[in-house]
Amino acid sequence: MSWDYWRILTIVSLVGFVGLLFDQMILFMFFAALLYTFWLQKKWNQMWLWIQNPKKYEPPSAEGAIDDICRRIESVRQQNKSRKKRLSDYLKQFQAATAALPDAVVVLGPQGQVAWANTASKELLGIVWPRDSHVRVHNLIRDPVFQGLLASPKKKAKIVTSPLSSDLYLEMKIVNYMGDGRLLIARDMSQTVKLQNMRRDFVANVSHELRTPLTVLHGYLETFNQESPPEMWSAALPVMRQQTQRMNMLISDLLILSQLEMGEKALKHEPVDICALLTTIAEDARQLKEYQSHQIQLDFDSDKWLLSDAGELRSAISNLVFNAIKYTPEGSAITLRWVVTKKNACIEVNDNGLGIAEHHLDRLTERFYRVDSGRAQETGGTGLGLAIVKHILKRHDARLNISSELGVGSQFSCCFPATKVIKKSKTIKLS
Repeated sequence: MSWDYWRILTIVSLVGFVGLLFDQMILFMFFAALLYTFWLQKKWNQMWLWIQNPKKYEPPSAEGAIDDICRRIESVRQQNKSRKKRLSDYLKQFQAATAALPDAVVVLGPQGQVAWANTASKELLGIVWPRDSHVRVHNLIRDPVFQGLLASPKKKAKIVTSPLSSDLYLEMKIVNYMGDGRLLIARDMSQTVKLQNMRRDFVANVSHELRTPLTVLHGYLETFNQESPPEMWSAALPVMRQQTQRMNMLISDLLILSQLEMGEKALKHEPVDICALLTTIAEDARQLKEYQSHQIQLDFDSDKWLLSDAGELRSAISNLVFNAIKYTPEGSAITLRWVVTKKNACIEVNDNGLGIAEHHLDRLTERFYRVDSGRAQETGGTGLGLAIVKHILKRHDARLNISSELGVGSQFSCCFPATKVIKKSKTIKLS
């Protein structure tokens, strides 16, 4: 500011001295003041243009108040630029973090319109931002349960079916923030819902499986007393023994299945001679009471061995072979194959029995699922065999492939990774 005073004082003094020489001091000072005013106005105009468009115009060069103001404006502008950059970085970090969330997050406006949505919203809700920007969310999600939640956001979270798939269950809730701001948060609960349904079905199935033998035993115990004749006891005891054996098998299979699922038993990796194993299982199958002139054939494509848990593998393959014996007519052909390729190695159990309808195939490995429940009870099955087979193979990084055709037969293939196939070894444990 002092520069302005010194500048005007110097100009007035010099012009006044020159005017005094020509005896026109007042006139000279007037014109000098007028020119100085025009010069100042030009600088102020330059500063105004620079403030409006700093990229196009340069700041005015004038020592004093104008220069101080320009420096202060430039300083504030740089601070604002730096602050804006930080805020932009924070926003980008927030959007990146929110986009990485597995839960769908949708920012809703005052009227329920979509203001922003993360990536998961597209996968879970079908809401794509910015395509659906300013579209009211109730037009995108028309589920009545969600409509009720949107109308009364104070309600607890609700399970809603996704608009993309009826098999996708979402837990949705509305969170209020900053006055009338609202967040829609949706979490994939499909696996939880599935587990809850499985648990409910499991309890119902176990109760049903235990109810029949317990009802039989309870009926006999209510009928009999110490004075009942031996003939009644001799007729009832075999039935009671059969029912207790059935309960014992059921509990035993449940314990095995639980151990497999929880991984309580350490998995062994030892070389197993599959040809010898299948030969032993075929001999065991011929000792079953259900064996009625069945033709069991062995087909070995390779003599290589397999790294696996011998006990678990024998249990799984025996289950498949014994099922083939139990559920095929007398004289049916059953073939046990050992096939090794570059991609994998498969143990196949084939039969030419009655076959299984296609709509049953996907559920065969479910607990207690039976194609023919009446026939399964006659053969003494618990409905857990294939579930045990599936979990044993899963522990070995293998898979169970099932194919069947009514009137033609069925094929159960246990396929292992090629990395588990080894050449012949001198030692083996089959028990």
